[in-house]
Formats: sequence, structure tokens, C-alpha cells
Amino acid sequence: MRRFAYWLFPAIAIFVAVFIIAFMIDINPSFHYASEEEVVKDTVSLSKSDGDSSWINRLKRSQDKGYFYPINEVSIQMNPKHPDSSPQKYRLMVNLNDSYEFFCLKQELKKTNFSYLLNQSGKSMSVEIDSSELIELKDLVNKLKTYQISATMSPFKKD
Repeated sequence: MRRFAYWLFPAIAIFVAVFIIAFMIDINPSFHYASEEEVVKDTVSLSKSDGDSSWINRLKRSQDKGYFYPINEVSIQMNPKHPDSSPQKYRLMVNLNDSYEFFCLKQELKKTNFSYLLNQSGKSMSVEIDSSELIELKDLVNKLKTYQISATMSPFKKD
């Protein structure tokens, strides 16, 4: 029994190694080494083919040999509009006195898709909101008035 147990582990290891090697040979394509005659035929046929179709024929033959070239695809979309025709942008400035006003402003901003910039220096806080949606900004100013928060809106100018 000891002899059987002694040879069992090496036998299993050899069996697994043979199985892995057979599997790897099966899944990997066999390489075809071309003879000198085939190489000469290919070079003669390449030299005979002329014009724009020669590179296409070479790509077709590579697919027959069992491999093909990787291709990267790039697509670019350009906006045909002139940059000056972009909609007018507006800036909403809100000066906040305490954290409660900031809380109220954040609750109203959650209802919209506006992003904001919070400037804080010491105890004073101010919020800047840039957007091209004039009507939504005016609605936001009216909602802030219910919380007695003052806000100023002006056209946005690039510096």
C-alpha cells in the first residue's frame, strides 16, 4: 500500500502535465513553415500584382493563413456650429450668511442639474452657478427669495 501511495502523486502529476500539454496543442494553431518554393511563389505573385489592390490581396491572404491584423477604429464628431453661436451663459452669485442658508440652497440645487462653486473665506461664503438656462436660473432666484436669500444674476463673460 505504501508503494502505491508513493507512486500515486507522481503519476497524477504526469497525467495532469500530459493533459495540459495536449490541451495547449489543441487550442493553439499549428505553425506552418513555408518552404523556399512557397516563399518564391509569394514574392513573385506580390511583384506581379500592381496598383491599389495589391495590399488588399495581401490582407486577404493573411486571413487564409489563420491570422489577421488588428485594426483600431477611431471616430471623430465635430460640431459644425460656429463657436460664437453658442447660447448666452449666465452667472448666479449667492452670498450666504450662515450654514442654514447654504443648506437651503443645496436643497434647491438638488432639484435642478446645476453645478456650483463654493467660495469660502473665513466666515463668509459665496456660491457661483454658471448656466445657459435663463428661465431655470430665474426660478431658482425666486425660490431663494422664499428663504430670504439674496442672489444676483448677470451675463457670464469669459476672462
